[in-house]
Amino acid sequence: MTNLPCILFRTAAPASAVGCIAFALVGCAGAEEGPDQPVAKAYDQVLSWTDLRQVIPLEATPEDSAAMADQYIEVWMKQQAVLHMAERNQPTEGMAMEAQLEDYRRSLLIFNYEQALVDQKLDTAVSDAEVERYYTEHQPNFELKETIVRMRWFKVNEPDKRILRRMEERFLKGAADDLRELEIWLAQNGVSINDRSMTWIPASSMITELDIPESLVKDLEGRDGRQVIRSENGAWFLEIIERRAQNSVSPLDLVRSDIRAILLNQRKIQLIEDMRSSVYAQAIENKDVERIAP
Repeated sequence: MTNLPCILFRTAAPASAVGCIAFALVGCAGAEEGPDQPVAKAYDQVLSWTDLRQVIPLEATPEDSAAMADQYIEVWMKQQAVLHMAERNQPTEGMAMEAQLEDYRRSLLIFNYEQALVDQKLDTAVSDAEVERYYTEHQPNFELKETIVRMRWFKVNEPDKRILRRMEERFLKGAADDLRELEIWLAQNGVSINDRSMTWIPASSMITELDIPESLVKDLEGRDGRQVIRSENGAWFLEIIERRAQNSVSPLDLVRSDIRAILLNQRKIQLIEDMRSSVYAQAIENKDVERIAP
C-alpha cells in the first residue's frame, strides 16, 4: 500500500495572514500583494488572490471574508492532496480518464455552441394551424390511457325528502327557469357548484373528487348528461358534459401544449442538423477537413 506523500503546499495560515486576506479582498489600500499573488500551493497548482476574490462576495464584512477565505483555502488544499494521490495511484486508468475528459470537453463545447445557436435562431412561434395539422396526422399517438370527462356537480345534505325531490325534478328537467331557481336555493344555503366544464379530468379523479360511496360508483359508469345519485344523508347532482373513453383519441385542447413542445423540438433538431451540414460543407470547400488516402 502506497504511503501518503509529503504534501508540498504552503498557506497563509497565521491569523494575521488570514486577516490580510480579508482586507485585500475588500480592497485594502495597504495590501502590497498583486492580483496574482499566491495564497496557497499544492504540488504544481497555485491558488492566487484572483481565484480567491471570485468566491468571496464583495459585500462581505472583513471578518466574514477572512472566515470564508480560510475555509476555501483549506478545502482547496485538501482537494488537491486527494486529487494528487488519486492520479499517482491510477496510472493506467488515468490515461483512460484523460481521454474521457477530453471527449467530455469536446462534447461540452459543441453542446454550448448548439445551445447558443438555438437560443438565438430558433423560431418559437407555433401557429394553431400547425398544431391542428400535427394532431390530425398523428392521432394514434394521442390515445387516451383512461376515460376522461368534463363535468359540473354539487352535493346537497338535505334531510327533507320533499325538498330533495323538487330539486331533483328541476335539475333533471334542465329548463332555464328551473336551473336559475335551483342556483338561488344553493346560494342561499351556502352550497357551491364545482364547475369542471372547461377542463378534462380523469374519471378516476372524478370519483375521488365526488367522494361517492363505493357502493354507488357503479351508478356513474357510462352515464352522461344530468343525473342524481342519492345516499342516506343527501344527494349528488352531477352533469357529465362530455366523456372521452379510454383508447379513444385525446381532445386537442388536452395535448396542445405537448404538440407545441414536439414541434419546437423538431425545429431545434433540424436547425442543429442544418448548421452541422453547413459547417461541414464549408470546411470541405476550404479544405480544412479532408480524407487522406492510405
